[in-house]
Amino acid sequence: MDLKDKISSNPRIKKYIIIGIIPIVLMFIGFVFVLQKIGKQNFESLISNVNAHFNLFTMCIYIWVTDTFILPLSPMFVFPMLIQYPWYIAIPATALASALGGISSYMIGLMLDKVSFINRAVIRAYEKWGDYINKYGTTFVLVGSIFPLPFSAICMAAGVMKLNFFKVSLYSCTRILRMAIYYFMFFLGFVAS
Repeated sequence: MDLKDKISSNPRIKKYIIIGIIPIVLMFIGFVFVLQKIGKQNFESLISNVNAHFNLFTMCIYIWVTDTFILPLSPMFVFPMLIQYPWYIAIPATALASALGGISSYMIGLMLDKVSFINRAVIRAYEKWGDYINKYGTTFVLVGSIFPLPFSAICMAAGVMKLNFFKVSLYSCTRILRMAIYYFMFFLGFVAS
């Protein structure tokens, strides 16, 4: 029985996937709603005030922190300020910070394996889904790096499961696609207008 058959035969898995996606979608809708409520002029005024105190380096530190730890924050929050920089500087810098955040989160996951209840959960997971984890585990890092999923939690889980470090690092570098999408959404005014 492959993963697709397992998901289709167990309706609870579909329910958990849907329940897991709902908060992410609601956060994005809430962010867009807040931007529209405060108005473009007020938003631009707020951003210019914040820009006076922050630079590219501090924004990259923010991205690294949000992608290292499981926090109710998003790297997307700094992109209105990042559009003042050219795309060929902002996108690679933020992608590097985000990829390093994913790698840091992976390293934290490696250390979390020492916690007894997490270790027991990993052993139970490998007993049930060991083949799937080994085969598809790093693919979740790739999907989480591109799509609006909790990237830090996925990378931390990859560390706890002791997945291939090289693949996790390589797939973390695909964050450049997501950073490019964020940058151009704000730059072209799809979000701030």
